[in-house]
Amino acid sequence: MYVSGDILPEQLAALMQTALFTEGASAFGDELLERILRAGMQAADSTAACLFLADKTPVRTHIAAYFYDNAFSRCDMQSELPAAAAWVVQQQQPLRIHAPDTETAFMSTGLPGKQAAVSFIAVPLCCKGVCIGVLEAVGKNGGGTFSEADISLLGLVGSFAAPVYRASQAYSTYMDSCKYLQGGLLHFSDQAAFVAASAVMREKLEICKHLASSVVPVLLIGEDGVGKTSVAEQLHIHSSRAAHPFIRVNCAELTDDVLDCNLFGQPDSARTEDIGGAVKKAEGGTLFFDEVTALPLTFQNRLLHELPQREAVGKSVRLIASTRFDIEQAVRNGTFLSELYGQLNVLPLYIPPLRQRKEDILPLAQLFLRQSAVILGKPFTGFTQDAQNMLQNAEWKGNVQELKNTVEFGCIQGAPPLVGKQDLFSRSDNPFCTDTIRDMKTATEKFKRMYILAALKKSGGNQTAAAAALNIQRTYLSRLMKELKIRT
Repeated sequence: MYVSGDILPEQLAALMQTALFTEGASAFGDELLERILRAGMQAADSTAACLFLADKTPVRTHIAAYFYDNAFSRCDMQSELPAAAAWVVQQQQPLRIHAPDTETAFMSTGLPGKQAAVSFIAVPLCCKGVCIGVLEAVGKNGGGTFSEADISLLGLVGSFAAPVYRASQAYSTYMDSCKYLQGGLLHFSDQAAFVAASAVMREKLEICKHLASSVVPVLLIGEDGVGKTSVAEQLHIHSSRAAHPFIRVNCAELTDDVLDCNLFGQPDSARTEDIGGAVKKAEGGTLFFDEVTALPLTFQNRLLHELPQREAVGKSVRLIASTRFDIEQAVRNGTFLSELYGQLNVLPLYIPPLRQRKEDILPLAQLFLRQSAVILGKPFTGFTQDAQNMLQNAEWKGNVQELKNTVEFGCIQGAPPLVGKQDLFSRSDNPFCTDTIRDMKTATEKFKRMYILAALKKSGGNQTAAAAALNIQRTYLSRLMKELKIRT
């Protein structure tokens, strides 16, 4: 904290009695900002005050709050900080301007509608060595000039306000998380659980948390089955949009007609209005384009026009996209619009394959085991040591999705309480046999398909009876049939 001028005991005592110091730690949002501004005005005996907060995010967002003419106001700005405030942030030093008209670089205080030359002082708001903002006192009462003591008192306000503001932000994030845990799960799929045992995936999870206040588009890049959808869900869960829908559109699985309906909805001829598609349903939330490079050019063009129009009327969505292909090559080939790529590629995030993060294998396997055990009604508790060794050392060319299929296969084959090595892989599909199939995902899906078809044939096509024979839930059978493209 900057202390130069002499602070009178009565000045300090009066400042300690302001709402910022007595109750500031329990205030949040605009209430806290107003208390900081009022304390700053009292400290410097000024007619007005400005507060600029510049938290570090991928998009430079500046929050500005003002108190003048006995009124508080706040706005979120996308513009640069005023020159004086920017200097204070960069230098982390206080600034005093006696005659702004003679120092053109620092003429503007940033106070809206009060751009006439007026004396002001500014101090940095620092927390753990990081400058998060600037507090300005503008216009000395009675028309005098600010003293060194005024700067010292304002610096005292700033040094107290910075950690209090940061603590309020952390608490708000915590409360948002609690709200999500209490009710927000309804907005997400049953696969929202996220395993991050490896250092690289813990890093990805931290990135998701750091992006909580950002609405920048994210492009997830990685091989098929690495868990890009799970990362997209985490980006949504930890964002300020968590209370709104997370809508996933798999661009690679749908025909053009179905994709058109899913994205943009269908007109209701009776009411001449749209039955909302994903773009409408995701308003206020997140729209996730899985395998976005498969999106036809006609739909790419339509999105480029429709999304800005919706945003202009307050119906914005946060965009997340994923791809396993070289999207830049698709742009060069003319199969993907450069304009859409430019919008999506603000923050590319690479998700490494499972073979490069082996620490995640067994925790993921245990998660999939718990899920499958519930669905199948089998009380599995874990894997034998041989099974764990096999899981840990397999190549997993199909990544997380292949691991999930293998564990489900083991649950179908095995008997509780432990899934054994012999349950995970049949002899002909053992991943360590060099003269047999190495793609476990294909082998597992092939077995599931044959197994389900046999049960359906035996039940005469009755899915309820087939599910009972397989000892699985009817809804799970329907999902498996959809995934394996089985039609009756």
